[in-house]
Amino acid sequence: MNSPLFCYPPVTNTTLSSTLSASVDSNKSGYSLMERIRMITSYIDDADERDLYNIFVDIIFEIFGRGSDKGWALDKLKTRVRDDQKYICLEPDSAFHFLSSSGHIFKLCYKLLSNNLLKFNIYFSDLPVELRQKIDRSFGQSYYGSRFLYHADSISPIGLNLNSFEYYMFHFAIYGLKLTSDEIFNDNYDANEQSVYKLLCLEYLNFFLPLDNSASMILPQIQFNVLSPIPNQNQNSSTSKLLNFIKKDVASNDLLTDKMLSSSWMLTSEATWRSEVVAFFFADIWLNYNLFSNVPCIDLTKLIRCFIKHLHLYSNCAKYLPVDNLKLILMSRHGIQIYQYLSYYMVNWPQDFSFRLLLENWLCFIQPWRYDDLSKQQCSITELEMNDKWRIFVIRNLLCYTKLFYLAIKRFSCIDVCSPRYSIMVYRMLKVFTHPYLLKMVLDIENMYISNQPQKKKWNTLLTECLLEAEGPLFKYELMFSEERNREYKLFYLKLQKSLDHVTLELRRFQEDQVDRNNLSMLELILTPKKNKMSDYTLNEWTDIETNLKSSLIFMEQIINVNVTTTPIMADFSAWSISSVSGNNTTSSFFNKSHSLLQSFEPNKMNLSFKPVTRAKEWEIDPDYLEALSYENYFLVNLSKFLRNTVELYFNSNILRLSTENSIFAGILRQALIRKPIKIFSYEPRNDGSGKRVRTPKILPPTISFRWMASYFTIFWILVLLLFTLVFNNIGFWIGLFFVFYIIYLCLKYLFGYAPPFKWDNIHED
Repeated sequence: MNSPLFCYPPVTNTTLSSTLSASVDSNKSGYSLMERIRMITSYIDDADERDLYNIFVDIIFEIFGRGSDKGWALDKLKTRVRDDQKYICLEPDSAFHFLSSSGHIFKLCYKLLSNNLLKFNIYFSDLPVELRQKIDRSFGQSYYGSRFLYHADSISPIGLNLNSFEYYMFHFAIYGLKLTSDEIFNDNYDANEQSVYKLLCLEYLNFFLPLDNSASMILPQIQFNVLSPIPNQNQNSSTSKLLNFIKKDVASNDLLTDKMLSSSWMLTSEATWRSEVVAFFFADIWLNYNLFSNVPCIDLTKLIRCFIKHLHLYSNCAKYLPVDNLKLILMSRHGIQIYQYLSYYMVNWPQDFSFRLLLENWLCFIQPWRYDDLSKQQCSITELEMNDKWRIFVIRNLLCYTKLFYLAIKRFSCIDVCSPRYSIMVYRMLKVFTHPYLLKMVLDIENMYISNQPQKKKWNTLLTECLLEAEGPLFKYELMFSEERNREYKLFYLKLQKSLDHVTLELRRFQEDQVDRNNLSMLELILTPKKNKMSDYTLNEWTDIETNLKSSLIFMEQIINVNVTTTPIMADFSAWSISSVSGNNTTSSFFNKSHSLLQSFEPNKMNLSFKPVTRAKEWEIDPDYLEALSYENYFLVNLSKFLRNTVELYFNSNILRLSTENSIFAGILRQALIRKPIKIFSYEPRNDGSGKRVRTPKILPPTISFRWMASYFTIFWILVLLLFTLVFNNIGFWIGLFFVFYIIYLCLKYLFGYAPPFKWDNIHED
């Protein structure tokens, strides 16, 4: 946000204490944060209502800042938390207690709530254009519609008119958009440190959406009508009657269980409005922060996961009284916003490992049963319990199970899953969708919606309303296992199989190399290089990758077969255990488990070409054609490219012959000049005609590389040798003797079998 978020002039009063006025101006005050907190606390205790009203806006601005200013920088104030125990840190601890739900900031808010005429304005002209347009589109709707601020000479709203509690929570939620720290890439990141802002978010959720009490029983009990809007002759009469923003659910009451019918769906706003405000601002502002920036914020993404998790806990585990049925509809009210947030970033999230944070948010949202009874394992849920308790949730959020799964598969199809990080991400995602009866329920709901059976009209009405609200009136629903999506799933299955073949080969080579080196003497270990120099991963990491890919391949096969068999996935998870898969078998064994699946994946039917597995070092592009690096000379880099092209033009056939020839001369050249075959990756169009590109491996044949001559280090040592040659007359003899011994050493290596011919397939592949 480049422009100030709020820049209208604060209310001034000459009777205010000069000390307090200085304390709330951090630019003009020499007071420390703790001293300012003490002065503001003392003033809140002693001042009357008028003075508190005049200083309230200044206090809020001092805490959260204006525009890009962060005020007290609550995300930078950090305290150590271990085993849910906070260590005392003076400034962070003081700020946390002052802003906590039992702190003086809420004491100030509640004092100002006693007079329902005391309101605070937020003008649209001071908001970012995107946020202003978003709020403006809500004209006539329940929450914002009853809180619009109107100009005396205009019927169009010019801002929001909020009470003190709403004004504070609005600024607190807006502060989340200012979080910019990228802790996932921070080397100094300490997992035991948490920011004051995150601790306050968790504290507000636990206090205003309590699990052990009713939201209508939150202290202090407010007996006065805080939600009555200020009368305005220009305000639409229909919006002035809306004193809450709980709209009636689209589902008919007879869709609900008897337990849910015991209380009305229209809440008593006076009893639960604070809980509603907290949940509404967190969802409405945080889940739409893509309006302000296309770049996701790591810290805010973590807070959104905490928010989603708490909504599940509150909806499933919280105790409530008949008057407090907020828990029954809170998740359904904000579920559409959560889906739109997940859908946007499933496509637009950067192609890096931070995607795991969005994946965690998605998997957290689509598994409400994980937060129902923490002592209950998911495999013990029966099909009847799944239908009775979670069918409405799946219907409301059907796109999170169908469309988002398809988008995730497309995303993973374009990355290299042969890494510890990405392989575990694929494994966790696929494992969720092999939950017993989940996919069967999804297919049943889709069949109910497509067939449009009269006896299922109410369920279809609920699903239609949710689809329209999530995607708009022009949206056309696509089945989870449509023809196009099935093609994508099969491509991804083949990608997993090829990846597992590659990992199995790499793991076997690591193990063979380790066995060979264990049988060598100390001198041989020093003189003998490792056979495997193709990866930065350790043996344990390759083992983990293989384990994850084996399980993922089984899970993906089960998911695809659900559509074929239309029967629930086996609830016996031991049948899928990794231990049941032999580590010595290749992935071809997986195809033998399902004959129908094997037939649908035949390469000649899918027009897919399988390239041979080569023992080649992996690069994204040919390293000889990289741009000049920081330690290289630009002109020498271009010269090295020219020399290589010239040599390949006239001597390419000789290089290829020497790379596979069994002779001492060829063995010396293979060690000294000829570069080994390498594997590179290119982005090529898919064979399915979609126009999309996938990461495709290529094998580059042996060649002679001159890139080494462009390095400043090489130039330095050449100059040093020239200098010694000029200073010492006999230095040339010793240099020549060194090269003679070096050639003899290369000959011996070849004779002892350490420089075999290059073994690679399909020499004319590229």
